[in-house]
This record gives sequence, C-alpha cells and structure tokens, in this order.
Amino acid sequence: MGKRRARIAAALWGGFLFLITSWPNPPSVPAGGLPLDKVTHFLLYAVEAFLLYRAIAWKGRPGFAWSRILILVGTMALWGALDEAHQEWIPGRMMDSGDLAADVVGAAVGALFAAAMARKDELKPEA
Repeated sequence: MGKRRARIAAALWGGFLFLITSWPNPPSVPAGGLPLDKVTHFLLYAVEAFLLYRAIAWKGRPGFAWSRILILVGTMALWGALDEAHQEWIPGRMMDSGDLAADVVGAAVGALFAAAMARKDELKPEA
C-alpha cells in the first residue's frame, strides 16, 4: 500500500472512529459473556494504529522502528483518552477506563503487526 493510499485510509478510518463513538444511545448487543464492547474497541484501534504505522513516513527508518511503535501507541492512548472524555458528553454514552485499556492494547497490537509486516518487507531480497 502506497503512503498516499495509507494516509487516506487512516484518515477515513479515524473519521469513522469519531462518528461511531459520537453515536448517541447505541444499541445494546448481548454477547453471551463476551465483552463485545471491549473487543470492538480493541479492533477499531488496532486497525487505526496499523493504518497510521503504514501512513507515516519515518526518516531514516522506513520499515520496523520501536520508536515509531512507542510514539504511535502513545498518540493512540491520548486519542482514546480524549475520545472517552468526548463520550461523556454524548447522550447514552459514558467514559470507561476498560474501553481506554482496550484501545491502547488494540493500538499496540495493530502497530506491532504493521511493524512486523514492515520488517518482513525489509528482509525480502530484491529481485
């Protein structure tokens, strides 16, 4: 995926995240004991972190970089915290530290997965 397409995808997914977390009075979905809300947060933030890792150029380290992972996860943690605070103002929504934890873990997994893919691309022999 080219940087331009990755940036568009990350921006669109970020907009989708904002819209979905701004939805007042979301329906309750029975999950049979599965914390569906936390799984959803995990997946949404994992995808965003993955897309952002692919979208952001990192001078000197185009592939795998621990510094990029740490900065990205920290940024996504801040985004998650701001999103949880934002939800406090939405009817039928509330702040939840469990959601924030799922956001951060999802962001870490998404960034690590993107970094692993970048590492694999780095190690590929050129044809």
